[in-house]
Amino acid sequence: MSDLAKQVAELVAREAIRTAVVLYAQAVDRRDWEGMRNAYHTDAYDDHGDYKGGVDGLIDWVKHRHATVEQSMHFLGNQHIQMLSADRALVETYCVVNQRYGPEAIETVRLWLGDGHELGPGDRISADLYCRYIDHFEQRDGAWRIARRVLVMEEVRACPVQVALLKPTWALARRDAKDALWLERQSAGLPGLRAG
Repeated sequence: MSDLAKQVAELVAREAIRTAVVLYAQAVDRRDWEGMRNAYHTDAYDDHGDYKGGVDGLIDWVKHRHATVEQSMHFLGNQHIQMLSADRALVETYCVVNQRYGPEAIETVRLWLGDGHELGPGDRISADLYCRYIDHFEQRDGAWRIARRVLVMEEVRACPVQVALLKPTWALARRDAKDALWLERQSAGLPGLRAG
């Protein structure tokens, strides 16, 4: 393989890895569990703080945890992709996750604010989670996916908030198949939400 061919292959690999990380974040935010599964190889291992194990268990854990998350948005930042070989890479991705929780998120309220804090019917908690994904990516059967992930937590900032009312004429974020993304994908003839 020529030097140019190697450089092009590496650029293609880097773009596939970046896309996989973005699609993972999108899948979690939209509760697209099959999309989340697609970010990992079937035998992958994830150390996600309170959960450590395989992909099926991770998805069950995230489903349970996100059942009381009203809003979730991953902001991906700096990313360093270190190619270890033609089919392996070590990737560090900075991430800030903003999530909003309502009164039914009793466990999360206690986790972020401590015992004794309760939310009233209109109260919410906003949490910013500062973290890094340390991913071992592998290319298998032509697909770059996560083989091993360690979520490194840097800091969590959480506080009670009064959520401003949004205009009903705006496209409002949803965490299901009625989100504008999925509706636009459907109108463009693309696959919609894979699981809800």
